[in-house]
Amino acid sequence: MSKRLSALLGAGLSLCAVSASAAITCEPLAAGETYKGYLASPGKINPDNGTCWVNKLSITTHDGVKLTANVFLPKISSPDQKVPTIIMVNSWVCPDWEYIGQAYRLAKDGYMVIEYASRGWWKSEGITSVASPDDIKDVSDIVDWLGANTPVDPDNIAISGISYGAGISLLGLARESRIKTAAALSGWSSLEEQLYFQETTNKSNLNLLVGVAPVAGKLDPEVKVLQADLLNPDTTQQRADEIRAWARPRSPLYEIDKLNARRAPVFLSKNYSDEMFTPNSTLDLFSQLQGPKKILLNRGWHATAEALGALLGTDNYVYDQAHRWFDYWLKGKDNGIMAETQVDMEIGNGIGRERLATWPDSTVQSLKYTITPRGNVRFDLSCLCTKGINGGLQTATSTQSGTDTLSSSADTVATTGIPLVSELLSGIEIFPMTAPALVNRANGVVYNGPKLGSTLKLRGIPKVQLNMRPAQSQAQVLAYLYDVDEFGIGKLITHSARSVHWATPGKTISFPLDFHMMSYNVAKGHHLSLIIDTKDLHYAPANKTDFKFDLVFGATTPASLTIPYIN
Repeated sequence: MSKRLSALLGAGLSLCAVSASAAITCEPLAAGETYKGYLASPGKINPDNGTCWVNKLSITTHDGVKLTANVFLPKISSPDQKVPTIIMVNSWVCPDWEYIGQAYRLAKDGYMVIEYASRGWWKSEGITSVASPDDIKDVSDIVDWLGANTPVDPDNIAISGISYGAGISLLGLARESRIKTAAALSGWSSLEEQLYFQETTNKSNLNLLVGVAPVAGKLDPEVKVLQADLLNPDTTQQRADEIRAWARPRSPLYEIDKLNARRAPVFLSKNYSDEMFTPNSTLDLFSQLQGPKKILLNRGWHATAEALGALLGTDNYVYDQAHRWFDYWLKGKDNGIMAETQVDMEIGNGIGRERLATWPDSTVQSLKYTITPRGNVRFDLSCLCTKGINGGLQTATSTQSGTDTLSSSADTVATTGIPLVSELLSGIEIFPMTAPALVNRANGVVYNGPKLGSTLKLRGIPKVQLNMRPAQSQAQVLAYLYDVDEFGIGKLITHSARSVHWATPGKTISFPLDFHMMSYNVAKGHHLSLIIDTKDLHYAPANKTDFKFDLVFGATTPASLTIPYIN
């Protein structure tokens, strides 16, 4: 690099500084100095590509809280050059250098990237109040700071993040009009739904989030109170409503009108086995977005599809597509991404990806099974066989009446697996397995479908419609959908949980359940098994004592399992 060009680069970057504390200063290497990489040579211009990383920045927000940040600058060719910019927000517990590898890749491609740790995390001041109004105001403060201190192109600013950063990104896009687009990866849409999905709290993931927070954060004491109330089966309905009210302003789904008012472009990515923030509400948000949009659906647990691409900058499908999204919206590069389908879906137990035009998509059809009761265990003279062992799933309609009674006195072999471990293993197609025949009939019931004559390509959110008569005011239903092979061994496809907390004992109620979204191929010759029981290690129980309930079947109370599929 010539001394003249180095001086020009240094001069262009130093023009960004307005004060000693907020200065973005990059310098060319001194004579005889060796560039040791951006981590070892912060503030130095990379002689190979002109990028420069500046760390240990402090940004003062609207209420005086100071946030720690770093900036990756691209090659600057003139003092008045303006560059497209991406704001990256940290994940829960993660520091402001979480995206350092990906930021470097983007900087080499002409982007400026600012990474910051939101309030309460690592060296950032304040407390963590879970995407609070102040957290979202901080996004606007970051945009202000960029305008005052960097060569930002004010018309081409994006925001992105994983998990916690994804939620803040979508909320920031909704409330800060200077941000043009967002790429939200493994985030949430409705925090209300994540805390109380079908009136049930995912205990293992809630405890993980709150438990690890003190490692790197200053958690708002209110969050610990929320955790205790969410896990308490005796929490009052009034308190549950207060928790929902707390969650709504932290939920991008409730900002949909703001996003649609300016048709903000939104890029989303979700993983099927993400029990922390399930795909369902994100698909709900996606279906309601009226502006340009794209969603990737991937195998694996929370953030596993994109985390290494963020930190190490390795080749990564999710970030490759997000990069194309930025190229189109921030650089105006016609790379074909907007001509592609809106839904890019990895097959959960197979090779390759499928594309759907949008969501919901007209090519997704519904296969509806009627659920027939098992009834009491009995010997039937008409067939000289024992009945009441299993219920059924049949494609024909049925008006068969009966009740299947379950007790929560013990768990069954139906399970979501080892909390957190099983979700991680699903990313490499290792799913929890069981033998439905071993389900204890006092505590669970198995409904078997017919042998499949062809591969069933399940795509979407299966749904169950039950009718339940609780014996107490509190009860919980766990539903598991298994792919059962010719040897009677079932692989868990997806599952669901639903609770009642304030029911009228003895009164039959409609009891629908949505499973977690999945893409899964059930092979020819296999069959589906729906297993219902009352307990799972993942979920907070609905009752401190044992409970019973009846599943009620009849002409006026039909029960069904609906499977979304494509040909």
